[in-house]
Amino acid sequence: MGGFDYLRLIAAILVIAHHTRVLNGQPPSMLGSGLDLGALGVGIFFVISGYLVAGSQARDPRPMAFLARRALRILPGLLVALLLTAFVLGPLVTTRGLSAYMLDPETWSYVARNLSLYAVTYGLPGVFLAAPVAGIVNGSLWTLRLEFTAYLGLAVLGPARRAMPLALESLTALAAIAAIALHATGLDARGDLGRIAYLAALNGFLFLAGASLQANGTRPSPLAALAALVFLLTPAWFLALPLAVVGLGRLRLPKPPADLSYGLYIYSFPLQQWLATQHQLNLVTSLALTLPFAALSWFLVEKPALRLKARLGEPRSPATPVSPSGTAAG
Repeated sequence: MGGFDYLRLIAAILVIAHHTRVLNGQPPSMLGSGLDLGALGVGIFFVISGYLVAGSQARDPRPMAFLARRALRILPGLLVALLLTAFVLGPLVTTRGLSAYMLDPETWSYVARNLSLYAVTYGLPGVFLAAPVAGIVNGSLWTLRLEFTAYLGLAVLGPARRAMPLALESLTALAAIAAIALHATGLDARGDLGRIAYLAALNGFLFLAGASLQANGTRPSPLAALAALVFLLTPAWFLALPLAVVGLGRLRLPKPPADLSYGLYIYSFPLQQWLATQHQLNLVTSLALTLPFAALSWFLVEKPALRLKARLGEPRSPATPVSPSGTAAG
C-alpha cells in the first residue's frame, strides 16, 4: 500500500509550506473555512498513524512490545535532530557567544526535555531572537507528545481485543464532540489552554478515526475518498479527512526508495527559521535545504532503527504490511 508513503510526503510538504508563510510573518494559506495547510498536513499524519499502528497492534497486542516499536520509530531520529540543532546549528547562530551558550543549562536541557516528548521546550539561548517568529527553534515538536499519548492509549486498550472496535468508536465520537464543542463555543480561541484542548481533541479524533477504520476492517473506496475531499472546504473538514486519507492511502502504488516524511518534519522548522533570518525563506529553499537532512536521517538513523524494531517479533500480515507511520512516522 504505497499510497500511505506518498500521502506522508505530501503531508510533510504541506506543513513546510505552511511554515514558509508563518515564519515569514505572513498569514497562513487557508483552504475553505478554518483549515490551513499546516492543520491539513498534521491531520493527514494523525489519520495514517492511527490506521497503521492499530494494524501493527492487532498483529502483536503485547503493550510493551508495541510501545517499544513506536519508540524505535520516533526517538532515534528525534535524538539526532535535537543534538544537531543544539550543538551544531545553535552555536553557529546564537547571539550569546560560544562559551556562554555551551555553559548555559538550557542548551543541554533542550535535548533531554524534548527527547522525553512531554517536557517540550522551544528555545535555545540566543537562538533566532531576531526571526519574525522570535525564539522558537522547533515549533513542530508539540505533535510528538500528542502522538505518543495516543500510542499509550492504544497500548492500554490492546489486551481487550474483542472490545477494541467498540471502544475506538466510542472514543472517536467523544473526541469529535469535544472538538466541535470547543470550536463552537469559541474556547479554542480564548487562550493557550483552550487552544491546546482543541488541538488534542481534533488530532485525537483523527488518530482514533484512523484506528477505528482499521479495527473495524473498513476499506473506503478510492471514489468515496475523492468524494470526501470536497468536504475539506467546509467547517466539517476533519470529519471527512479519515475516509479520504485511508481510501487514497490504500491505493497500491510503487513503494518509494526512502521515507523522507519524518526527517522533513523534524528538521524543517529550525532550518526554515535560519532561512527566515537570512531573508531567504520560501518553499523552494526550504525543501532544498531540508531534503538532504531528511535523506541522511532515513538512511543513517531511521532505517537502521527499523531493523531493531523488526527484531521485536511483530508478525507480518500479507494484507497490511508493516509501514512506518506516526506524526510523520510510527
